[in-house]
Amino acid sequence: MKTILITGTTSGIGEVAARELAQQGHRIVMANRNRDKSEALRKKLVAATGNDNIDLLELDLASLDSVRRCADNFKSQYDSLDILINNAGLTNMQQVITEDGFELQFAVNALAQLQLTLLLLSPLASAAPSQVIFVTSMMHKFGKLDPDSFTGWTKYKAGASYGQSKLVMTMLARELADKLSDKGIAVNALHPGAVNTGILDNYSKFAQFFLRRMFISPEKGARTTLYLAGLDPSGMPTGKYFDNCKPAATHKLVDDAAARADLWQTCSSHLGGAAL
Repeated sequence: MKTILITGTTSGIGEVAARELAQQGHRIVMANRNRDKSEALRKKLVAATGNDNIDLLELDLASLDSVRRCADNFKSQYDSLDILINNAGLTNMQQVITEDGFELQFAVNALAQLQLTLLLLSPLASAAPSQVIFVTSMMHKFGKLDPDSFTGWTKYKAGASYGQSKLVMTMLARELADKLSDKGIAVNALHPGAVNTGILDNYSKFAQFFLRRMFISPEKGARTTLYLAGLDPSGMPTGKYFDNCKPAATHKLVDDAAARADLWQTCSSHLGGAAL
């Protein structure tokens, strides 16, 4: 039985991944912002799978304090972590600046997920060989890197902000994989497909009408997450980006070691100098 922490499980890919991995008999720790939805989902999954090893943590990725509390609560209850699935994400049509002073999509989709991973390295190391999975997007390939916008765009464009946040996530995943290559902790990123999930909720009703008919189901979207979670730990790849359960090409900046190092330093400074 593995201990698996999954963020963003109250709908979509995260819910499907939690259900399928619970069905396999693993201990699932669901980290979500909405406690009531988490409680309701836990009851639903226990009834559906017969697995009562499903626990809850509160996590709001828009707050770095919340991320720290979540990591502390995990470490106070569990000695090891086999798989961390950084699944939660959002889109936002209007610019929002978080309580920590960061643009919301960058904060939630990239910076807070790096922080959570760094804070959980000790239990991940205790379970080694272990794995970190970042659910990113093929939209990272259209992202442009502008570190000045991490604290707010002069002219906000939701699509550009989203693409950048996923590019940052994918670059950080590769850099983290390199930094952890000798510690038995694999780090991989994936594109789940264009999935009909709650991430579309911030789009207009008109856009949702068409997008929800074109996008794939969460069950299909979870396939690559479940594929990576099911790999043999002893032969697990690291530093890869997967699409449809296969390694795929990334944005050129993901392969640029100097650009990754600069980004790592910038994000580390935003986290108060966090380092490995």
